[in-house]
Parts: sequence; structure tokens; C-alpha cells
Amino acid sequence: MSDNLNDNLNDTLIVIPARYGSTRLPAKVLEEIEGKTILQWVYSACKAANCGEVIIATENEKIVEAAAKFGAKAMMTSEACQSGTDRVFEVAQKTQAKYILNVQGDEPFVAPATIAGVVKLLKDDEKVDISTACVPTLDTEAVNNPNHVKAVLNYDKRALYFSRSVVPYKREQTEETLKEPYFIHCGIYGFKRDALEKFVKLPKSALESLEKLEQLRALEAGMTIKTILINKAGPAIDTLQDLVAAKEYIKKNK
Repeated sequence: MSDNLNDNLNDTLIVIPARYGSTRLPAKVLEEIEGKTILQWVYSACKAANCGEVIIATENEKIVEAAAKFGAKAMMTSEACQSGTDRVFEVAQKTQAKYILNVQGDEPFVAPATIAGVVKLLKDDEKVDISTACVPTLDTEAVNNPNHVKAVLNYDKRALYFSRSVVPYKREQTEETLKEPYFIHCGIYGFKRDALEKFVKLPKSALESLEKLEQLRALEAGMTIKTILINKAGPAIDTLQDLVAAKEYIKKNK
């Protein structure tokens, strides 16, 4: 496809960063669930959200070829990109989009309504730099899993912190505290254009390096992240065990 995307008149761009050389499960986005690749599941949800242009950003021609098979637009991005967000920014620079979404390529069960909700929050709240989504839960297995990132939110759902640890810590185990949910973070981010540009130019932060969570870079720099709350989210795919869990999940949730 052409690298010139400036004729896109829509104010919103959805980018799916899809890395072929993932460390824990190489080529995971090309693994299949119910006859469709993980990448196609994500792409279909993004298209169904009907919020704007959808483009897959990758570092490998095999992803481009796979995307073409189900009619998706894909763009090769620089090998110098250190993260999915860097790939998103590289694609966004070729457009005039005011609002840019990063929908991670390993989230096959992201709902179109979640994508639309993240866009709406970004557009409706002038104070928001970055929008995202969280699932309230009391599932102790999910909460104790470091691969499930927990968010600490204030009264208006602004993020105070994200962690792989169990936060907040419930010091007193009372009937009241036990009813207070934790918030599991979902792999979707909406950026205002200037916020995305600011974010990718920031150096990696201390907390980001410790937790291996990019969003902490934004919080340490004083950027505002707010969330929508959703009822449920299927498993993201990081490992072979996650892939097995995803196949079981879809059988139960057809």
C-alpha cells in the first residue's frame, strides 16, 4: 500500500501494532482461534467499532501478507521502533488524525463497544491526554497474576497508578473492603495527537523500567490518563498458556 495516508479525512485513526518477533510466543498474532488469526479477530473488532481508519503496523512482511488475506491495510514500520506505541506514532505521522488509538494486536476479544467508548472519552474530556479501559473484578486469580495489570483509579476514573502487583493493598479484610473491586487494565490506549507526540519523545522512566509498563512513563510525566469501565474482557495472548485459555474462553462465550 502507499505510505501516503494524508488523504484520510477522518479525525480518528486506529492502529494495531502487531509484532512478529514477540519474545514469549513468536508470531503469536498469526496463531488461530476458531479458524481466524488473533490479528484478524482484533482487526474485525476495530472495523466494527466504526470509529475511523484501521491500519496494522508491523516490522515483518509476513504480517503484511497475512493482513492482505483478510483485506486489512498494513504498514511496515522501522526496526528502530522500541515499542508498539512507537509503531503507532510512525503510522500516525502519515495522517492528519487528531485522535489515535493503539489497540494491541494480542487482544482478540476486545469489543467494538470498548473501542468506541475509549474514543468517546478522549473526544469528550478536554483534560484527558490518554484514554483506556479497565474491568472491575474480585477474581483473586486474575488479581494475583502479574500479567494482569492492575490500575488504581480516583473518584472520576483518572488513573493514579498501574502495577503488576496487587494494588491497592487491602490492609483490613472486612466485609466492606472485600467488596471493593480491583481494576484490571485492558490493552487499548487512545491518544490526542499532541499527547502521543509528547509521550514517544519522553525518556523511559524509572517506574516504567521497574514494572515494564509503558503507561507509567506518562503518569510520571504528569499526563492525564482516564478510563472507561467495561463488564468483561477476554484473555490477552502473551504465552502458549494464554492461547489455550483463549480457545477455552471463546467456546464458553460464543
